[in-house]
Amino acid sequence: MLVSTRRDKIKEIILKKKVVKVSELCEMFNVSDETIRRDLEELEKQGLVERNYGGAVLKENIIIPPLVKRFKEHIEEKQKIAARAVSEIEEGHVIFLDAGSTTYHIARAIRNFKGITVVTNALNIATEFANNPDINLFITGGKLKPDNHSMVGFETLNCIGKYNIDILFLGTGGISLEKGLTTSDIFEAEAKKAMIKSASRVIVVADSSKFGKVAMVSFATFEDVEKIITSGEENKEIIEELKNYVKIEVV
Repeated sequence: MLVSTRRDKIKEIILKKKVVKVSELCEMFNVSDETIRRDLEELEKQGLVERNYGGAVLKENIIIPPLVKRFKEHIEEKQKIAARAVSEIEEGHVIFLDAGSTTYHIARAIRNFKGITVVTNALNIATEFANNPDINLFITGGKLKPDNHSMVGFETLNCIGKYNIDILFLGTGGISLEKGLTTSDIFEAEAKKAMIKSASRVIVVADSSKFGKVAMVSFATFEDVEKIITSGEENKEIIEELKNYVKIEVV
């Protein structure tokens, strides 16, 4: 396992549990005490934790950005969804990864692939492919939204419209029978509409907490998407009802 990957996983654990022990992390990652202590020292330099005897604790009063909050929620569900989504990708495909925490897990799952083209409007997703010369990577222009690392605005729409996408993996803030797919940001909604228009196949990836929620702006109906891949851990009744209107795969 790469050092960066291990440290990302340790971050996820600390954000969720708020306290970690060196001995537990050594066993979990099968590395030495010295290795874990160096990892925790680096996280302390980043201002995330305070080290103590035998481990570390999440630093008090730390401000966790919205995207980081989403990253630590429903992690196992999102990883399962990502694993299913990856099975749709074939060599030669041009895929679009929308900004979001679930699509980020897709990026992590395919970052060592070969022979595909990835287009994204998310800076954090783009960096996952930065060291892989076997993937063609394209990043849209536009105005950066720091809360989720996405690019939005006229330049983004203009850029998206130039591509012919085989598969769009699309995130969403809410899924409901009344309003379809919704998001809390009008500029993100316009970007998502442009993605849908450019894609041959549209696959929504969303953990089960999104079902039954309605955000401020609708950007798609169920007729606009091929299917939804979800985990089904929550809102099972709503998911079953929506199966009458859209194909839903529960992993």
